[in-house]
This record gives sequence, C-alpha cells and structure tokens, in this order.
Amino acid sequence: MEKRAMNESHKQLELEVKAESKREYQLQLISFAMMILLTFVAFGAVYAELMPVWAAGGFLIILAVIQVFLQLYIFMHMNNRGNTWIVGMMWLGIFVAIITVAALRILIW
Repeated sequence: MEKRAMNESHKQLELEVKAESKREYQLQLISFAMMILLTFVAFGAVYAELMPVWAAGGFLIILAVIQVFLQLYIFMHMNNRGNTWIVGMMWLGIFVAIITVAALRILIW
C-alpha cells in the first residue's frame, strides 16, 4: 500500500514538472516573438523615418530597455529565487553606467 502511494505521488510530481516545463517553454517562445517584433518595429521606425531624429533615439532606447528586461528575466531566469544578489549588482551597474554617461555628457557639452 505504501509503495503504491509513493508511486502515485511520484507520478503526480512528474506531471507537475512537465506542466511547469511546458509553461516555461511557452513563456520563452512568447518572449522571443516579442523581441523579434520589437526589433522589426525599431528597424521599421528608423527606416520609414516616421519620427524626428531626436525622438527616434529615445524611442529606440525604450525598445532596447524592454528587450534587455525580457532577455534578463525570461531567458536568463533572473526572476528565479536565489538571484537577488546578482540582480542587485546588475541594477547597481546600470545605475553607475547611467551616472557615468550623464557626467560625461555634461563634461562634453
């Protein structure tokens, strides 16, 4: 009786792992399609000259930030537990990079 219960719980766990794997695969596929779409939108906006040059730069930066977010949190699994130290260091690096670029921009201008 005990062996049967263990076998059933093992099968249940196996089904849960398969379902989670399928959800992860679907999420990655949707994310990949979104990144391809964002890339086409960026190229299309620049190619068609739909906006002034000053606005195109900001628009492209916004699209790039969205793609970085998708890359980090979907493909590199930064949203999983145990990555808080790594995520914190990455955000700190981004913050330092923004401050550095802003300071250099002020010095050059």
